[in-house]
Amino acid sequence: MRTHHALALLATAGCLALTGCNPQAADTGIGAGTSPAPAAPAAPAPAGSTPVPPKAGKPATAVPDFVGQVLQTAQDGAQAAGVYLLSSHDALGKNRNQVLDRNWKVCTQSPAAGTTTSTDTKIDFGTVKNEESCP
Repeated sequence: MRTHHALALLATAGCLALTGCNPQAADTGIGAGTSPAPAAPAAPAPAGSTPVPPKAGKPATAVPDFVGQVLQTAQDGAQAAGVYLLSSHDALGKNRNQVLDRNWKVCTQSPAAGTTTSTDTKIDFGTVKNEESCP
């Protein structure tokens, strides 16, 4: 008998936990008057494309020069400048993933250093391992 009660309690707790995780749950009225979450931003421009001039109402920033820096340091610097859309690729074309950012250095960047662009523009870093030479 005790086993049945424990199983029923666990099943109920599991259902409640799953219901609470549903991102499409109906509005319960709690927090009424609050504004809905902002819509997701539009897809960023592909790497290597011409930088888009700052949009009206979007903060603008001059892109710093990250070439020669350790990838992790370059990413930290970009975020300090207000740019959070970042990507990196293997500049030697070997399709290696930059798993440990501190083991890679920046050889190229897009958009180029000094370009004024909106903070929602993606910066792409071309990288090689620290012990390798840039192409």
